[in-house]
Order: sequence, then C-alpha cells, then structure tokens
Amino acid sequence: IDLYLKSLKPVPSPLLEGGKLGAAAERGKALFAGAKCADCHTPPHYTDMKVYELGTARGLDEGKPVDTPALAEVWRTAPYLHDGRSATIMDVLKKDNPDNRHGDTAGLTEQELADLAAYVLSL
Repeated sequence: IDLYLKSLKPVPSPLLEGGKLGAAAERGKALFAGAKCADCHTPPHYTDMKVYELGTARGLDEGKPVDTPALAEVWRTAPYLHDGRSATIMDVLKKDNPDNRHGDTAGLTEQELADLAAYVLSL
C-alpha cells in the first residue's frame, strides 16, 4: 500500500500560474531551503517521514514527537499542524513556530513570509 500511495501524483495547486510557480512562489522556493524547511520537508512528497518533538504538542501530547506532514497538496488540507491549531500556512510560519523549531522563520520579513507561504501552497 505504501508504494502505491507514493506512486500517486499530487493534484496541481490551483495557485500555480499556467502550471508554473508565480513570482512570489519562485521567491518563496529559495526561502524554503534557506529557512531550513527542506531539512524535514524533502521532495518529492515534501516529508522525510520522520517524527520530531518541536514543542508544539499540548495537553496529553505535550513532549511527544509528531510526524513530519507531507506538504504535497497542502493547499487543500487546512487547518494545519497535528492538532489543527493553525488556520493558515502563515499561522504555521509566524504564530505556531516556537523558538524557530519548525523552520527558521523569525528573521523573515512579512513579504518573505508571504512568498514562502505562496511557495508552500503551490506544492
């Protein structure tokens, strides 16, 4: 089953422009590597299939590791994070990223965050 699921092609994001990344998403693609997103969200499915303790779990799950989610088709899977607390990708990047443990985003400008979100949502 695992091999079959990995063989499926993702549905293209409706945010692509003519099937390609737009200008903001192109800028975000460079930021994706620089912000260390690609360390865990590796192509082609944008997951390393590992678990990490990122400090985002709460309640009974606090201190427990969580799966690295695949980012392919993330444009249609809101809300985000393991417990659904992030309504948007911007929430994941800005509000729900304690101590930069979920990508090095604290030093990014608002425009860079928007570009990064545009790229992620294009996957």
